[in-house]
Amino acid sequence: MTSSAPTLPHPYLIEGLTHIPPPAVSSFDSAFSFSGLLPPGTSLPSSWGTTRFYDFAPASPPSARRVLIIHGGGTCAIGAAPFARLLTEAGNHVVIYDLWGHGLSSTPLVAHTPALMHAQIFELLSYLKWDKAHFVGFSVGGNIAATFAAIHQRVVESVVLVAPGGLWRKSQRSWWDAVSMDGYGWWGLEWLRRKRVMTYVIGGYPVVEEGWKEKMVKGEVDTKPIEKWQLEEHKGWVASVVSLWNHGKVYDQHEAYRKLVGSGMDLLIVLGEKDDVFDPEYSKKELEKLGWKGNALVVEGATHQITTTRRKEVAAFCSDFWAHLE
Repeated sequence: MTSSAPTLPHPYLIEGLTHIPPPAVSSFDSAFSFSGLLPPGTSLPSSWGTTRFYDFAPASPPSARRVLIIHGGGTCAIGAAPFARLLTEAGNHVVIYDLWGHGLSSTPLVAHTPALMHAQIFELLSYLKWDKAHFVGFSVGGNIAATFAAIHQRVVESVVLVAPGGLWRKSQRSWWDAVSMDGYGWWGLEWLRRKRVMTYVIGGYPVVEEGWKEKMVKGEVDTKPIEKWQLEEHKGWVASVVSLWNHGKVYDQHEAYRKLVGSGMDLLIVLGEKDDVFDPEYSKKELEKLGWKGNALVVEGATHQITTTRRKEVAAFCSDFWAHLE
């Protein structure tokens, strides 16, 4: 009677915990608080440790537009802070948070599937007492926002996807990329998988250039010091980045996008003309195959770092988009 029943995996624990704790807040503050980019943060208790979030306008009136920003892989919330400030200055109530395993959020000891990333969003919305919000997702944060909105439309006012992931097809990869970046659980390949994924995401060990602190004080984010801090201080960061790559659905999210496009949800797509990660022409063609009839806004000359280098234009696109919804 029970011979055909599947065996579910046992919980993975380290020292009795379901997660890898994040670094101390003091470690992050000593490295980056001088910049003044972030407001005071809050660590939200979770079944998987803690989620760190930053509320840019906690005293906003209830009528203010509520905006949740989901940052990309590799960096953490501070990377989106200058962009968040622009949206806040436009009168929005903006919150950003550290994805699992990034910044000051813990690393759950389970595969970083869309469901896990969605649970983090729900915990945050519940704590904020937000019944709905406008979502802005960048890169990996874009495919998190897309997969969330495709399923949980009742809590999503609108979606802005900036250089989003999720549209690559695994079938188009080379055999070497498939073996070296998936690992397949084969003995001896996990180290190679970590190395290949991390090299792709951050380009090797972060080299910090002189003058980065001065740039941050001026509101310009250099991601290399952030990556270096996470690599040295966050014991779960690499594990989270690799798991997000393999299980967070950077690939083959076409059905989720199809559902989102067909839902009638208010949706804006913003792409960088010179994006060397998610090619804009490829993204547009894939979206059109899924029934997308709208115009994807392409920022001329913008690279994948569009929310940092061209944040004013992206913020203006968001404001215009939301204004037309009212």
